Amino acid sequence: MSDVTTTTRPRTVLVTGASSGFGRLTVETLARRGHGVFAALRDTAGRNAGAAAELAELASAQGADLRVIELDVTDQASADRAVGAVLEVAGRLDVVVNNAGSIFPGPVEAFSAEEALRQLDVNVLGALRVNRAALPHLREQGHGVLVQVGSLSGRVTLPFSGLYSASKAALGSLTEAWHHELAPFGVESVVVEAASYPTSIGTNAVPPADTARTGVYGDTMTRFVTELVRRTAETAGDPQEVADALVELVEMPDGTRPVRTVVAPEEQRDAVRAAGRAAQEAARVVSADMGVAAFMAAATPSTVR
Repeated sequence: MSDVTTTTRPRTVLVTGASSGFGRLTVETLARRGHGVFAALRDTAGRNAGAAAELAELASAQGADLRVIELDVTDQASADRAVGAVLEVAGRLDVVVNNAGSIFPGPVEAFSAEEALRQLDVNVLGALRVNRAALPHLREQGHGVLVQVGSLSGRVTLPFSGLYSASKAALGSLTEAWHHELAPFGVESVVVEAASYPTSIGTNAVPPADTARTGVYGDTMTRFVTELVRRTAETAGDPQEVADALVELVEMPDGTRPVRTVVAPEEQRDAVRAAGRAAQEAARVVSADMGVAAFMAAATPSTVR
């Protein structure tokens, strides 16, 4: 996707987790294409001060409508303040991109319930908090889009990534619930499910504190991680592909966005398409059998790219 001014109406977009990875690429691409972008970072005066300064410099150098805003997705008050600040400055909010996320790798049994809660707190409840802050305003204006950044891990669970997969599966379920519940208000809810791409998420990985239980899996876990890293390095794509998919969703006309967009290597696409068609058919049959089909919003078929 070229970094030129878009021919579509500029949107006001709030992107969480914008310090690096998909979030950083997305805010930069949106800004270059003429959208009003609020790059949400936590701890902008501390650990993310460098990223905040770089984004401010980019905005100044390119004359982009890009602002850095403080937002900790684990704090509802912070989410409320951030959304309020966007509305005060821009007067509206068109799109929320819930990108903030973390990964807790390791054997599921090695994690305490408190550690598991922290994984879910960022990846699932973080989106819930931000959307909860934004939704009264989106409903009032009669349009808006919630975009969740999910993962193929929400569909395919690998060993030693159970918590992460559970969080992304939950995020996909929330996305579909929002899709059906919010359609009468003109608000869309969609998710981008990305395959494994080289980003910085692994640098902030949080292993379980219980090293004794982790140690039980010793050689098995070591070999798994080694093979996964090797395979990922060999097949790694460009994370800009995911950012471009997010930008495309932002710019699509209202009412045309697919609920699920998968961004994956070519060799995975046919299998994912088949799974998507099966899931849609299952939803149709189950909702009809339960007598609640009338409450299900129409959905544009999933996109695989």
